[in-house]
Amino acid sequence: MRKSFIRSAVGCAAAALLLFFASRFVLALDDLASGKPVKADCSEVVDFAGGSMPAQATGARCTDTSGWQEQGYTGEFRMPRTDLAARLVAAFPRVRLISDETWGMTLRNRDETDENRPRGKAWVVELEITYDNDTTALVKLNATNI
Repeated sequence: MRKSFIRSAVGCAAAALLLFFASRFVLALDDLASGKPVKADCSEVVDFAGGSMPAQATGARCTDTSGWQEQGYTGEFRMPRTDLAARLVAAFPRVRLISDETWGMTLRNRDETDENRPRGKAWVVELEITYDNDTTALVKLNATNI
C-alpha cells in the first residue's frame, strides 16, 4: 500500500512538472506567433550586430524578433547629430553609409560577403536614422540572420 502511494505521488509530481513546462513552452510560442514584442537585452543585440552601443546613446530599447528559423533583433536609441555617421561606423564597423538625406541617413553592411562575415553574427545589419531636430537623431537598428 505504501509503495503504491509513493508511486502515485511521484507520478503526479512528474505529470505536474511536465504540464508546467509544456504550458510555458506553449505560452512562449504564443508570444512569438502573436507578434507581441519580446524584450531583449541591448548588449546582446548590438553584439549580434557586430558592434557596441555608442557612448552617447540614450533611451535604448531592444526587441527580439526571432522566428521559427531565423534570429533577429531590433533596437532603437537616440544620439546627438554631431558627427553621427562617423560615430555609428565606429560603433558598428560592419556598416557603411548608404544614403544621407535631409530627413536622415541609412547605414548597412551590404558589401559584406560570406567569406568576411563574422560567424554567429547577423547577416544583415541596418541602421535607419531619422533626425528628430537640429541636435538629436533617432537610430533604429535591425539585425537578422536572413
